[in-house]
Amino acid sequence: MNRYTTSVWLFALILLTGCFWVKTYHNLSEKNLHIVTETESGSFLSTVRAALDINQVDGSCTTEYLGRVNLRSPSVDVGILSDQTSYLIFHFASSSFLANSRSTISYDTLLTPRAGHNYNIMVRYIDDIYHVEIQETRPGTRESRDIARQDLSAYRAV
Repeated sequence: MNRYTTSVWLFALILLTGCFWVKTYHNLSEKNLHIVTETESGSFLSTVRAALDINQVDGSCTTEYLGRVNLRSPSVDVGILSDQTSYLIFHFASSSFLANSRSTISYDTLLTPRAGHNYNIMVRYIDDIYHVEIQETRPGTRESRDIARQDLSAYRAV
């Protein structure tokens, strides 16, 4: 193999790993998000993967990409800063071996976690239908409330 062929193969291998341009989120904060993930492709010949991209949003509505959390486990605890707006993007990627097809779909929302509160997030992708539900709870109480989806463009308009 010449140098050019080796470079092409190395580049293809990096792309196939899917990790070339994705930064891993460094979970440094107190864990205030509890994410439960349920994915089913509907066929043993297809797969579904879920991931969460976390972005910080500043006062001028500029986003800064902080990294990705792969949602491979049935539940994951993540920490994001309280009283700081974050832009969360849930990605669902499905692929089918026999149909030789791939598709992705995303769900995005703003979330400003309140100090002293936890957020239970249910992420589902079952038979090509996705659903994301966020619920705020206060530890030590039975009090909880559903958090509605908030669009980034609406936040920019404020």
